Amino acid sequence: MEFFKVLQARVSTRSFAPRPVPEEAVGTVLNAARYAPVGMHRFDTLHLSVITDKDILERIRLAVAKASGDANADPLHGAPVLIVVSSSQAGEIGALNVSCLMENMLLAATDLGLGNLYVRGAIAEAAKDGALVRDMKVPAGFMPVASAALGYALSPAPPREQPWNDVTKVDYVK
Repeated sequence: MEFFKVLQARVSTRSFAPRPVPEEAVGTVLNAARYAPVGMHRFDTLHLSVITDKDILERIRLAVAKASGDANADPLHGAPVLIVVSSSQAGEIGALNVSCLMENMLLAATDLGLGNLYVRGAIAEAAKDGALVRDMKVPAGFMPVASAALGYALSPAPPREQPWNDVTKVDYVK
């Protein structure tokens, strides 16, 4: 797919089919993360956890359901794969580096025809449960920051003809 076609096709999927994602596709998405720019080349400060275990995905859902008071909350929207990006760097630089990996993964997933969703709040909630963090195989000294939910969309969205963002102003300083 051409780059701008990928940008136009990338939308948040909130209804995933239960169909499994091939390991090769997950590997391609992970490889895209490895091409992301990271401040000072500190790749050792980042960790990826690929979660397909239904029990762990349900525990993440339940953590959000409990915190929100909504027993039916499903921040993963039934996605069969969740890639959690963790950082050992606290604060802004860690979050910025994680965001670079996230963007590459979401665009790669789109290019492969996979529905995807940037999931932040649910991971922040799950990160409060030490046992869950360990079960997600997040190493000691790392904190889950964000995640990419992946799968096949139940109803794929058509590509956008125009960006959704038509309010960000641009000034040229010459």
